Amino acid sequence: MIRFIALRIAAAFVVLFVVASATFFVLNLTGDPVTAVLQGTGASQEEIAALKVELGYDRPIIVRYGEFIWSVAHGDFGVSIRYGQPSIDMVMERLPYTLILGGTAIAIVVVLGLPIGILAALFRGGWFDRVFSAATGLAQSVPHFVVGPLLILFFAVLLGWLPVSGGASSSSIILPALTLALYPLALVSRVLRASMLETIEQDYVLTAESKGLSKPVIVLRHMARNALLPVLTVIALQIIAMIGGTIVVESIFSWPGLGSFARDTLLASDFPLAQTIIIFVAAAVVTINLVVDIVYALVDPRIRLK
Repeated sequence: MIRFIALRIAAAFVVLFVVASATFFVLNLTGDPVTAVLQGTGASQEEIAALKVELGYDRPIIVRYGEFIWSVAHGDFGVSIRYGQPSIDMVMERLPYTLILGGTAIAIVVVLGLPIGILAALFRGGWFDRVFSAATGLAQSVPHFVVGPLLILFFAVLLGWLPVSGGASSSSIILPALTLALYPLALVSRVLRASMLETIEQDYVLTAESKGLSKPVIVLRHMARNALLPVLTVIALQIIAMIGGTIVVESIFSWPGLGSFARDTLLASDFPLAQTIIIFVAAAVVTINLVVDIVYALVDPRIRLK
């Protein structure tokens, strides 16, 4: 098990190195970030040239690449061209808001999606299952930029129950979290329903029934437990997809997180800050995959041998 984890961690560092390198070259080969950021601010050519020298953009790109990799390896992500502040500080200032939003959305998916999927499987073919199929199908077909405004219109404008935007109060998290969670909630519950239906006719379920075990025990200990493995994969993939979804959701609700900040940073061509955000997102994705691999190995020891 230790060797398995060590290999996965080593692979994670290789992935991060490749992402950091690709990000550096893709961004830096697109143009001059200093001129792009300062254009229209009234800065003179002398001031622009001086800032290029200060930030090292007067040196060859291969030299800057080596300095970039060395600095990142030592925790130095550079200074934002636009704000003049350390990029890492600006990311860490907004990261908690995105973590709160994503964590709340994941909690909604797990707390609601799992029991709904189980109930839909147990009552397959009935009215609950039919309503479930229609509702989840609709939820999967409507994008974030449609769901968000509809929730704002209904719960904030018409009913006045919840605030429209911002992160000033605890209730302001509800609408953006629901918007972000709607699609993965529908998908996770549908996958769990299908997985549960596959377990119903399995020998271990029939054996449990023949022993006279109660229905809740059979469902929770035998059916749901064995049906959760494919659901874990879906949840992990949806968490990764949520990272991209935060850009849209945070923009709709003016949520002060990393998603909307990343959009503004890329549009402003602030390369040091953009590189920092992309590396942090890549690290989050790699960490999620690493955790899922470890959980899989614990649940199914055969995976360690592959």
